[in-house]
Amino acid sequence: MSFTGTVKALLAGLPSTLFILIVSFILSSIIGLFVAWLASQSDKFSRGLAKVYTGLSRGTPPLLMLLLAYYELPKILQFVGINANDWSKYFFAIFGLSVGFGGYMGEVFRSAFESVDRSQFEAAYSVGMERKDVFKEIILPQLFVIALPNIQNMFLSFLKATSLVYVIGIADMYQDATSLANVHQGVFQLQIFLVLGVIYWLITVVFDYLFKLYIKKHDYI
Repeated sequence: MSFTGTVKALLAGLPSTLFILIVSFILSSIIGLFVAWLASQSDKFSRGLAKVYTGLSRGTPPLLMLLLAYYELPKILQFVGINANDWSKYFFAIFGLSVGFGGYMGEVFRSAFESVDRSQFEAAYSVGMERKDVFKEIILPQLFVIALPNIQNMFLSFLKATSLVYVIGIADMYQDATSLANVHQGVFQLQIFLVLGVIYWLITVVFDYLFKLYIKKHDYI
């Protein structure tokens, strides 16, 4: 197979990779915001719940989280009367990555939350705003500004983690590379994975540029 043919074969899995990347990252960000909100509450139960989830999420390897989502989640759903045997593998991949990285995103937003000037809370409360309104109207917009560099790093980590979805049979770029390598022997196997590495690197460069362009455009630096 020629170099061009190798690139085309690997790029066939790019839509799957990007779909899983974007959807799971958005969902993990939502989970992370909720975890950060729990961690900011005054009651010990909410803070404890956030701490336990964060510890489990950060302490469980992404590969194990994917396997648990794919093999064990259907059993749990079956126990409560939901048949998930025919559900798409993409659902389990997105679920596993979202839950697995939710703890990391929670820490990103929690640290950003703690960086917000506390006097803003006092000023908001002094004019009669409720805690939920303070979080939504004043704190939340600032969280993204403060957390943006760490969000960027997490996004790129997510990209690399998507290569693990091949273990549950999703035809992403890594699985395409593995399939090609199993067919071809010798030096060509090295070429396949080198090309795959370059593709991942180029995707990283593109997203890194887009993040920096967004930051510069909105005067966040």
